[in-house]
Amino acid sequence: MLVNLLKKKIPRLIKRITLPYQIGFVQGHSHLSEKQVFHIEQVLNSEDSENIVTEYEQRMSSLIGLGFGVSFAAGRMAFYSLLKALNIGAGDEVILLGFTCSVMPNAVWRAGATPIFADIDKNTFGSDPVEIKKKITSRTKLIVAQHSFGIPCNIPAIVEIGKKYGIFVMEDSAIALDSEIDGIKVGNWGDAAIFSTDHSKPLNTLIGGFFYTKDQAIYKKIKKYSDKLPDLNNIHQQRLFKQFIFERKNYTPIRYPRSIIINRANDLKGKLRLRQKQYVFLEADYTKQSSSDSSYPYPAKLPPFLAQLGLYELDRWEYEKKKRKDLLNGYISIAKQSGLAECLPKAYTDPQIEIVPLRFVFEHPDAETWMRKMDRYIDVGWTWFCQPIICCPDGPESLGYVSGSCNVGETSARNIINWPCVLPDKYHSNILKIFGKIASDL
Repeated sequence: MLVNLLKKKIPRLIKRITLPYQIGFVQGHSHLSEKQVFHIEQVLNSEDSENIVTEYEQRMSSLIGLGFGVSFAAGRMAFYSLLKALNIGAGDEVILLGFTCSVMPNAVWRAGATPIFADIDKNTFGSDPVEIKKKITSRTKLIVAQHSFGIPCNIPAIVEIGKKYGIFVMEDSAIALDSEIDGIKVGNWGDAAIFSTDHSKPLNTLIGGFFYTKDQAIYKKIKKYSDKLPDLNNIHQQRLFKQFIFERKNYTPIRYPRSIIINRANDLKGKLRLRQKQYVFLEADYTKQSSSDSSYPYPAKLPPFLAQLGLYELDRWEYEKKKRKDLLNGYISIAKQSGLAECLPKAYTDPQIEIVPLRFVFEHPDAETWMRKMDRYIDVGWTWFCQPIICCPDGPESLGYVSGSCNVGETSARNIINWPCVLPDKYHSNILKIFGKIASDL
């Protein structure tokens, strides 16, 4: 079995290392100065840095709106903390999108409740109020309204449903930040919201999550709960810093192909059991858990050195935001010229919506050919969502998903295409040329 795996993988890896460049969906912090990196390391090794976390929470909250925020080691931990604060547990149901990450249903299971999956809205790739309404029962205690890829879902209608039935509505803004509907930013529509700041999300602090609400009473509950949470241990934090340095150096288009080689080699070491599993990105949360995994505390606080990284990212957010919006407009323009307009979600042309994209997404009936052609230039292995629940090693059914229950989402999963929107601006013209060439060829 191992021999066959090597025969399959090695030629592809050799081919990759000869590429002049490749664009991934995770970009390292190559823009940071040596002085900034040194400061982040100082914070890591300091015992008096809580004020940095407080400043980060205040500035992040101000970016989102006029509410209050609390940071966590992951967005899923912010979600779990809300479930606990609302006393949601055994016998209760939580409606999730059937087009999400495994860490969301896992948080529900950890709390003792049951996740119920609703189908997606093809116009946004996010939560659909019509489908949510179908899933409501007397046991429904919370509705998660997910914004996908930077595209706001139809959150106004979902909020109305929540009010009608007296159900708490939480916006899952893990992969959307600063997008708006009618001038109101995501995160400000529901009763509360969560955001993610891990390395694949809109604002990159390597790992991290954020809870936000305009309701001061709920904020105080979450804050009181979070103040008692443990930190990730020092060894884990040192691993995180090492990963930060690795990504800063290697997660650039020029060096990205060799980073894949290094990552695959490390994965192989793990499979050969040459070293003990060492979690960096809190991967134990991908499988169903009924209580905290012993590998690291769950939930946990955001390490202060990552809060400092977040402050540096917030300093450049307006610049980054404009870049991503410009790139999205370039993709959309080429798609229309290439006859792909019907493949695009309608949200891209909705005048009421302002999108700050994380990824440019659309469906195509020949997604397999698209990705085969993209593979030379883009790390398509990071495409979201090629199945209803991603990052799920035991399969979606292990987390309560029933095959065939979200037909629209399952069809989209077979046809979805992702293009990066987070990359150095000097590569924008390159990626638009590549997109245009593949679109014209197909």
